[in-house]
Amino acid sequence: MSLTPTSNAAAAASTQRVAVLVALAANLAVAAAKLGAFLITRSSALLAESLHSLADSANEILLLVGARRSSRPADRRHPFGHARFRYVYAFLVSLTVFWIGGVFAVVEGIAHLASSEPIEDPRWAFGVLAIGALLDGWSLRTTLRSGRSAKGLMSWRQLVRVTKAPELIVIFLEDLGALIGIFIAAIGVGLATITGVVVWDAIASIAIGLLLMAIGLVVNRETQSLLLGESATAEVETRIRDAIATTAGIDGVVNLRTIHLGPDDLVIAAAITVDGATDATAIAKSIVDAEASVRAAIPFRTVIYLEPRVELSDAPASLTREAGSEPVTPS
Repeated sequence: MSLTPTSNAAAAASTQRVAVLVALAANLAVAAAKLGAFLITRSSALLAESLHSLADSANEILLLVGARRSSRPADRRHPFGHARFRYVYAFLVSLTVFWIGGVFAVVEGIAHLASSEPIEDPRWAFGVLAIGALLDGWSLRTTLRSGRSAKGLMSWRQLVRVTKAPELIVIFLEDLGALIGIFIAAIGVGLATITGVVVWDAIASIAIGLLLMAIGLVVNRETQSLLLGESATAEVETRIRDAIATTAGIDGVVNLRTIHLGPDDLVIAAAITVDGATDATAIAKSIVDAEASVRAAIPFRTVIYLEPRVELSDAPASLTREAGSEPVTPS
């Protein structure tokens, strides 16, 4: 039994929510462990990693709140629903990563550059970092599994650029950054312990902060684009065009436009060319059939606007065709 677009969207949202919850549980546990180890060792890098995990925990909470608010039904003031809340809260996440995680860690590292206080009992630091690596690795594994169906043959870098699900962007970059941050902290603590020069610990803190600032900027760029309104992917638009063009009574598709209101919500607008001899009732039936074909072809909740146009043989091409394109005809 095939899934309907609504059930597909619900299944994807459920999988992404599990990834967020797993990341939240891992980050809360890791943040508590790192903070405890910092109080024992006084390591600047461990404090930076504590801020890192606390910021990540705040991010997951923001994503969950955004997902909950996005499920509100449409109303008079918001006739297309509240799906954009997921993008708004993901944008807030980018600010949290940049300022709370990144800037604070850099400031902490700079403040400790001139410090001569040695790291006390670095075994605690290495033990907590090892636990953090295991928990963050578990979270990253869950994220990779949840994004497998969306990824397909794309690389993760490509997926971050094209996905409409902000949770995938945030959690993937967050988990990857957490593992890199742990590696940096381990190097900093290790060098400070071996050489006795605690400046390595401060440098590690600054490096972790810069890493988080870079992640925050990437998330900010991608969520800004989503907030502005991105079109569907080229593959999805091709499926939409084919579904409309192969409908009986429709000769071609002109000026197809799409925009994502949310990861699972898509608005589609297009002009369709029809035979001038076709009566209004037949055209209306073709539009209804085309809408049904589109909804069966793509896994999104859709709002569809199709405007019929009569293609006149003596009319200029600009009146009946999208610039640079030919109408798609049924095979």
